[in-house]
Amino acid sequence: MAGRGMQMRRSRPVGGALLGLLAAGVLAVWGAWTVHLYRQYQALAYELEAERQRNFAEMISHVEAMRGLMGKSLAAGSTRQNALYMGEVYRRASLAAANFMALPLPEELGAATGKFLNQIGDFAYSVVRHEAAGRTMDEAQRQELARLYQAATDLTATLRDTGQAAVSEGFRFAKAGVGLSDLFTAWRERRAAGGADLTQDQAQKSLIPPGLNQVGPQMDQMPVLVYDGPFSDHLEQRTPAMGGPAITPEEARARALAFLPEGVTADALEVTERNGRVPVFAVRLPPGGGRPAVTVDLAREGGHLVSYINARPAGEPRLTLEDAREAGLAYLAAHGWSEMEPTYGEVADGFATVQFVHAPGGVRIYPDQVKVRVALDNGEVVGVDARSYVMSHRERGGLTPSVTREQARAAVNPELQVEEARLALIPTEAGDGEVLCWEFRGTLGEETYLVYVNAHTGLEERILQMLITDSGTLAL
Repeated sequence: MAGRGMQMRRSRPVGGALLGLLAAGVLAVWGAWTVHLYRQYQALAYELEAERQRNFAEMISHVEAMRGLMGKSLAAGSTRQNALYMGEVYRRASLAAANFMALPLPEELGAATGKFLNQIGDFAYSVVRHEAAGRTMDEAQRQELARLYQAATDLTATLRDTGQAAVSEGFRFAKAGVGLSDLFTAWRERRAAGGADLTQDQAQKSLIPPGLNQVGPQMDQMPVLVYDGPFSDHLEQRTPAMGGPAITPEEARARALAFLPEGVTADALEVTERNGRVPVFAVRLPPGGGRPAVTVDLAREGGHLVSYINARPAGEPRLTLEDAREAGLAYLAAHGWSEMEPTYGEVADGFATVQFVHAPGGVRIYPDQVKVRVALDNGEVVGVDARSYVMSHRERGGLTPSVTREQARAAVNPELQVEEARLALIPTEAGDGEVLCWEFRGTLGEETYLVYVNAHTGLEERILQMLITDSGTLAL
């Protein structure tokens, strides 16, 4: 008995030592794995930050170039030269808007600036179309251009100062998303300095370079633009054609889930109200876990999608513009847009933007348009602008022509080699109505044109020239 007791006492220390060694081994493996994961996380964080810094630098470059081209346009003496400048302004404004949209900035900073860049692009586009029709820029357009040029000059100066301050202060865009730890740090620093508590909005702005905080208010002070374009303020003064019962913030959260990645729950979403021509609930999925921020704007009346923005960076392009059209069409069908057709599109910086229009019975309703932005690395839809659709879509009558296709063809230049003819509803030149037309697509020499003939009077309504480039097709 005594021998057996001594044997048991000796075995306990041995067993304890083995358990200790095993625990130490587990801790060592766990520690090594944690370090490995941390290094991977750091590498991904640095890569994402580099992408954001690149987007910001490219945005500054595009805005500076855009501003310079606008100045040249003001000084240009020939219509041809001015059209070249304004065409490049359109391209630069689109690229700057795309770069800005990819930055993880608070909503109030992004909305006004993005809209301003889009307005410049659409103004330039309208001038090019105006001059392509053989008309020179009139005095009202020159005054509008001068006003936009001054605003672009102010924006350029602000962005330059912001860029220099960001470099000198070591600013990282990772802070712009503002997580809980960032807010706590800002609150703690404010309290340590003897100041009052910060609200979340104040704390968020304290983590962003001062210059960027001024961009939104500067753009909000821009005067109303008067040109005819899809982002024009005077067009937004109309009442949206689509309506419906008012929805609650909780319903907005539930509806937004249909546009968000699987696994996202409603309690993870932030909801704010935004006013405008289409009052919306802005439903935001904050960035986290390597996932970018996603914003879904839903009309407060009817709950219709107004816009969708996924701020993910571009990857290596593998798909074509045609692939993007197919991806966009499938996306629209899956989310309730029926009888849509792709029209024109362009490719820039790893993304394709495709315009779709409602086409019931094959009649293209151009006012009912939706723009879809597709990533060319994997075909993911990362942006939807359905504002025009929400503003214009309704049941329409009067889509039966009084003039036959053959009769309308007689109004077209006989030298135009017609390749396609179809019915289309287009906005009037003044932007205050719609007209049913026969749309003839054809070539004259080396150029491609769209000729619109009124389907009730047989008179020519409008002619657009198709600019076909490697990056897509544009109607001028």
